[in-house]
Amino acid sequence: MLKVLVADDEPKVRRGVSRLIGACPDKYELLGSCSDAAEVVAFLERTVPDVIVTDIRMPNQDGLELINYLKHRYHNLDFIILSGYGDFEYAKKALQYQVFDFLLKPLRPDELYSALDGVSEKRKKNHITETQSLEDNYFFNLIRTADAEVEKKNLQSLGLYEKTGGYRVAILDLGEIPGKYFEETEVLKRTVREIFPETQQLYTCFRHQIVLVWEKELSEEAITASFEGLQKKLEGKIYLGVSERSESYSDFKRRYFQALDAVKQYIYSEETCVFFYENLSKEKKITFSDASCEKIINAVRAGNEELAEKLLTEFLNYYRKSRCTILHLKRQLTLLQTYVASLTEELGIDQKCSRAMMDLVRNIEEIRSFDEVEEVFRHNFTEMAKEAGTLAERRMNSFYMEQILAYVQENLGRDLSLSEVAEYVNLSVGYLSNYFKVKMGTNFTDYLTQLRIEKAKELLMYTNEKIYRVAELVGYQNSQYFVTMFKRRTGVTPAEYRKCLTK
Repeated sequence: MLKVLVADDEPKVRRGVSRLIGACPDKYELLGSCSDAAEVVAFLERTVPDVIVTDIRMPNQDGLELINYLKHRYHNLDFIILSGYGDFEYAKKALQYQVFDFLLKPLRPDELYSALDGVSEKRKKNHITETQSLEDNYFFNLIRTADAEVEKKNLQSLGLYEKTGGYRVAILDLGEIPGKYFEETEVLKRTVREIFPETQQLYTCFRHQIVLVWEKELSEEAITASFEGLQKKLEGKIYLGVSERSESYSDFKRRYFQALDAVKQYIYSEETCVFFYENLSKEKKITFSDASCEKIINAVRAGNEELAEKLLTEFLNYYRKSRCTILHLKRQLTLLQTYVASLTEELGIDQKCSRAMMDLVRNIEEIRSFDEVEEVFRHNFTEMAKEAGTLAERRMNSFYMEQILAYVQENLGRDLSLSEVAEYVNLSVGYLSNYFKVKMGTNFTDYLTQLRIEKAKELLMYTNEKIYRVAELVGYQNSQYFVTMFKRRTGVTPAEYRKCLTK
């Protein structure tokens, strides 16, 4: 029976979807409903469903952010998205997160049932049992939590907390094996156990990792030989990372990350396929260069795309050449990300580039090559530099226009030329003439004339100044010329305009 959780901030929708699920008790079990992401996270600490039917728009954290968070904490958890927005970009991103289906509101019952049945069929095909799901979820929570109590709880749930005896953790990265093995999870596990019969525990982690626990001490030669046999049987390139030996399961999580650091060495070179944590180079101290980071940030701030890309490549090449561990790389890129977050806040630019980089850093254990890191950071740094450059140009334009218009206002009462204004703002006459017309939609002379006429109207309305004096106050030394320009613009002479006001 498929276990379902409903998440939607609209009570009416929650009740409606829950009612549809409850109408088929022979096929689906409704575990509950939640109104926001925080409630979902809290609910999953008590029990884990097979599938979550969630709205794409919820307060505080939207459905896609929630899915991204949960995908990396619970294994074999499926999602069906509900949305009132027929937005293709959202749909595309949902597929990127491996969402099972994307349904538009108002929801049709047959569409919901079809999606739920599809999840059921998928789980049957992959032989995902309830026990397997629970074990993998406990394991996922164990390696993802930063809470000591939660870690202890998950070790107990896996039967490892009080377990004694030496062991090693190994991670098998399934790399480029044919898709049929991903579809038949149990067959894949059985094959791994046949090749490595010494395996006491076996967990699936992410889509491409199998985690093995060996209590029997195996030589590097024996492990490598068995690995080569497995690679041949799976018909594709795979990788293996092996932790140091431990005598206590209390540091099981640490051994997992040692195995992860080992296996992820393939992101630097795919020539080697088996990695032992003991053999990783730990001699060279990899330090974060604040100076290099600040140069990149300054290039972005200045809108210099080419320089930002060049400096970033140099920065990342330092880590590529050092072949540092995946967790050390994660810490270093997290430091870089703090600079990025501060810059986006400082400039007030869109957060999407910063979020894209943070998503990669947060889930860096899943990257397939160092090129992925370089590609994501290069693209988003270039985009940020481009946006910063556009913003700087807008601010500079705004700065120039403010100076120009303020100068014109201050000097309206005297003869004023375009060349004088150009000299004041340190621009050429030709550039200022074109720039002014583009920004103001009219040429400088027409703008100045209109401004003077409007000011003259105010003086005619609110003062008793003589016509020739009004002309002088708005910058016309020849009162007859002023009268001509005023009539051309308003259809009446200054005297007629003032007379009309007194009627």
